Amino acid sequence: MNWEVSTMQLKTSFFNPTLFKKNLSRSWPLWGGVSAVGSLLPLYLILALNQRNTYVHFEHKEFVEFLYTAAVYFLPAFTACYAILVAMFVWNYLNNARSVGFMHSLAIDRKGLFVTNMLSGLAMLLIPYVIVGGLMCVIATCCGAMDIGAVLLTIAAVILNTFLFFGMGTLCAAVTGNVIAAAVFYVILNFAVPMLDSLIHLLATEFIFGLTETLGEWSKWFSPVISLYDKVDVTYPVVNEVRAEIPVIENFWVIVLYGFVGIAMLAASYLLYRVRRSESAGDVVAFSWLRPVFRFGIALISALTLGRFLYELFWNSLFNEGRYADMIPMAVCMIVSAIVGYYAASMLLEKSLRVFKGSWKGIALVCAVTVAICLGVALDIFGLERYVPKAEDIDKVYISGHLDLVCNAEKYPNLCEDIIELHKAIAADKDYVRNMDERWDWDGEEVRWRSITIEYELKNGSTVERYYYLPMTVARAKDETTYDSKFLALITNPDVLIASVTIPENAELCYAQIEYYNPETDIWENSSMDHGAWNIVYEALLRDAREGNFYSSKSIIWEEMLKYPAETTLAQFEATLFIEYRHANNDNSFERGYGYISMQLQPTMKHTLKALVSVGTVDQATIDGWLLAD
Repeated sequence: MNWEVSTMQLKTSFFNPTLFKKNLSRSWPLWGGVSAVGSLLPLYLILALNQRNTYVHFEHKEFVEFLYTAAVYFLPAFTACYAILVAMFVWNYLNNARSVGFMHSLAIDRKGLFVTNMLSGLAMLLIPYVIVGGLMCVIATCCGAMDIGAVLLTIAAVILNTFLFFGMGTLCAAVTGNVIAAAVFYVILNFAVPMLDSLIHLLATEFIFGLTETLGEWSKWFSPVISLYDKVDVTYPVVNEVRAEIPVIENFWVIVLYGFVGIAMLAASYLLYRVRRSESAGDVVAFSWLRPVFRFGIALISALTLGRFLYELFWNSLFNEGRYADMIPMAVCMIVSAIVGYYAASMLLEKSLRVFKGSWKGIALVCAVTVAICLGVALDIFGLERYVPKAEDIDKVYISGHLDLVCNAEKYPNLCEDIIELHKAIAADKDYVRNMDERWDWDGEEVRWRSITIEYELKNGSTVERYYYLPMTVARAKDETTYDSKFLALITNPDVLIASVTIPENAELCYAQIEYYNPETDIWENSSMDHGAWNIVYEALLRDAREGNFYSSKSIIWEEMLKYPAETTLAQFEATLFIEYRHANNDNSFERGYGYISMQLQPTMKHTLKALVSVGTVDQATIDGWLLAD
């Protein structure tokens, strides 16, 4: 007997339609509810467009603005929140031992399960956008406002954001067996690096002289939500000082970059899913090699948060008398908090309170790392206290506090050098400032404290900012090597006066007025100037600056320390000149950057006062009244 054996080629299915439909049918309240709420917008637009005397316009420009505004300002935050809900729903079976056992016993391998569930999640995310976006496109077509290019670009932004945040949610679901932990990991993954950067930077400000609480630009790139809102914007290009009618999405490449990051996260999630043990359902961390990362990560966060709180509560408020922290008490508080965080993480991982036996090695490492962090910031191993940018690297310098100034390094090179020398003198006297800060009695010496913030805008696009609260004395002001003397020399520098009242080259005056006290009526009054008077008064103010006829009232230390001409007095009027300017552009409807100059009028500002009288803003009798009032 001849036996014929028929063989069939076995095929691996990457997609299971039944599971896909089941996921969509079970999740319809989620994506259906979001779609219903989103559909209220096109419904409102239809009703508004059909009403008479409506202020709602939906033309080509408005349609493009709507699409780009939604893609840039609404899409990232909404997708970030919606995506984690979808990911928690799709991958929820991984958190229950019975569910994961059932799913993995089906006639579909893990590759097919992952692809099917991934496509299910992406579909749930995209359905609301398809419905709402489709309705908006129908309305735009009926109104003649349709723009295919803007629609395609918005669709690309939607898809890329969907890949990014769903990929992130899937990765978090893959590394844990607990639905709550997945949500927590999702938030941590979005903000972990900027948060750690901010916490370490905040700790450093407790030790490093002059350091400010600023977030590093590099750390923002590790937070998609922060970067998308920080880097991407809707702008109107300006070519030859003419503003475009149709907006564009600035830095769209950032959205593309994060879209590919999301795809990479999906790929990493697939690799983890293939080797993930079914028995890890219910565990906070699903992989053994991630457990040390979880323990030490929680310990570090605990040291930087709870440790700082304990230091402020038990030491800083009771024993510390200065502005800067004491290293040993800070280290002790951080070590105690790190140990608490380490054991709390261990209890979560082991699902038990018995985690102390044999943990001394981990505790020793935690203590060593915590001490290393404290020593690193206290000893300023990166030299942040001594760092002062070089003049050739500076584009602009902004000074605020008891001296307000914007210095263009190219336009005022000598002034920029004076600021650098002042900064170096302050940094060199850090021990003196700290010692004075901790003293309550200065042996009868008259000390006045003045704050100053120096911010450098470098040519490479980065910024350096320092803040100082400085003691100043008459004796030190006579020594030209001290920051006291350099500070006084700076505030009396004619270039400072000119720079403080000079508007940017690409700006134009747009408003001017004076506010003054009327002693006869005992009230403050204001008097606006006509358009033709703006330039007359402004030119007179510049002339007074060039001749050194006034001073910055916020910079006064003592009269005997100032080296003004004999005719210059410290008298001030109870009157303020206010000049507003905006960056020049031919299109007056464009929202441009505005700035202003606010200067308290002084008797020695002879050209400015004469100009105010000549343009009819005030009369001489009013000015004489100010002097009498003073």
